[in-house]
Order: sequence, then structure tokens, then C-alpha cells
Amino acid sequence: MLGFWDDPAIVEEAFDAWASFATEHEEFTDTVERLTGRPARSLREWAADHAADFR
Repeated sequence: MLGFWDDPAIVEEAFDAWASFATEHEEFTDTVERLTGRPARSLREWAADHAADFR
């Protein structure tokens, strides 16, 4: 990662952010519903709806 960003502080911030994903919930928005007129589906729902596409 240092080869890409070349700044140890940025790499440390990235690791801290990724670590927080395991313990903190991300905020949800209503963007999908506003754009499509229906609530967003979970990944589980999407996968079940598209399982046949991967067979």
C-alpha cells in the first residue's frame, strides 16, 4: 500500500477505516428509494433474485 499511496499516514488511516467496518454500522441513505421508487434490497435478497444468472 505504501507503494501506491507513498504516505504512511494515509495507509494508517485506511487501515483504521477498514477495521471500523467490522464493528460500526455504515449509515444508510434513501437514495435508492428516491431514484427507483422502492427500497433498496439487501445483498441476500439480490443474490437470491439473481442466483439463476450465475448457474
